Order: sequence, then C-alpha cells, then structure tokens
Amino acid sequence: MKRKIIKICTIVLLLISSIFLVVTFQSQDSDKKEHNNKKIYQDISTLNVKNNENIILNYQKEFNNEEIIAELSIENTNLVTPIVKGTDNEFYLNHYLDKSKNDLGSNFLDYRNNIDDKKILIYGHNSENVYTDFHLLENYLDEKYYHNHNDITLKTIDNVYNYKIFSIYIATTALQHVNINFTDDEYSKHLNWLKNNSIYDTGINIESNSEILVLQTCYFDIDNSYLIVVAKKV
Repeated sequence: MKRKIIKICTIVLLLISSIFLVVTFQSQDSDKKEHNNKKIYQDISTLNVKNNENIILNYQKEFNNEEIIAELSIENTNLVTPIVKGTDNEFYLNHYLDKSKNDLGSNFLDYRNNIDDKKILIYGHNSENVYTDFHLLENYLDEKYYHNHNDITLKTIDNVYNYKIFSIYIATTALQHVNINFTDDEYSKHLNWLKNNSIYDTGINIESNSEILVLQTCYFDIDNSYLIVVAKKV
C-alpha cells in the first residue's frame, strides 16, 4: 500500500512538472518573439529616419498586414509599438502583427474607432510574468514618473498626432472610458469625469471639445480592474 501511494505521488509530481515546463516554454517563446519584434520595430524606426520612408507602410510590408495603421510612442521611454485595427476587439488579443497566434497579442485600436475620431481607445496586454509594452503604464501610478513622460506621439500614414497625458486612474466597475458615442453635452461631462477621477492632479487643463486618446491595460493589484491613461491632443 505504501509503495502504491509513493508511485501515485511520483506520477502526480511528474504531471505537475510537465505542465510547469510547458507553461514555462510557452512563456519563454512568447517573450522571445516579443523581443524579436521589438528589434524589428527599432530597425524599421531607424530605416524610416535614414531614408525618410513611411514607417507605417514599412510595418505593413514587414508583417504583411495592412491592418497596421499607426505607431504609438511615449517620450523618454522605450515604448515604440505598432497599432493594429481589426474587425472586432477579440482577434488581436491573442494574435501578433503577422496574425500568428500568440497569447501576448498586439496593441490595437478599438474596432469601433477611426484613427481621427475625437476619442480613440487603444488596448494592450499587461503581464506579471513576461515583458509587454503596456506594462510600462504602471509607472504612471507614481506622480514623479509622470512629469518626465507625459507626451505621447501617434503616427499614421498621413499624419502625426501629439498628445499630453491629463488623467491616470484605475477602472473597476465604472468602465465609462470605453464609451465613444456622446452628445456635445455628454462629451463635455465625460471629459470632466475622466479628469476628476485621476489619482493625482496632472495640472493639464481640458476643454469641452478636447480630442483624446485612452490607453487601457490590465491592473493586477485589484481584481478585474484596468489601468487607464488618458491624453488630450495638443
């Protein structure tokens, strides 16, 4: 009986070890692919500067994907990432820029948006285990970090848009940040709501018709919550 118990325990341990190895290798593979993609982003950015070529067209060519519509970057950080737009908000949660399957997904524009809408939403994964672009957004919980990293640039095929961050907050049950359809009066109130819910005062004023960019990623310190960074076009 004792030998049988030992045998069962051994089998269980082997199964647990196998599962751990599979998860570890999957995480390492995702992290390696993300690292390789970051190198490609840097190479394309360098090529764009040297040859004055259109960076979005270069991304589309490199990844064979015309759904790449923009590049997002934040000043004084290493965040430079292509932005895709699919036909829903599901596909790019677990697909890379080349449309291959991967749990790290891609950073993507809400499918309901056009890039020149007065309010646009961009989503990206966060992780406690592997590198993701939007993990950097957690730094904005520290007000000191904000002051040297509050400018966002969004490049498209035809334009370059500049934004200034004015609100950082944690969304739990009130997911008002995902709304995009407003009357003029509702929109003005929405902007004030976003600013007033910031965890600290950024000192950036907004107007009733300010055009804004909303970045969303998961936040792990509170269950089922999101870290929201909101910037206005300047």
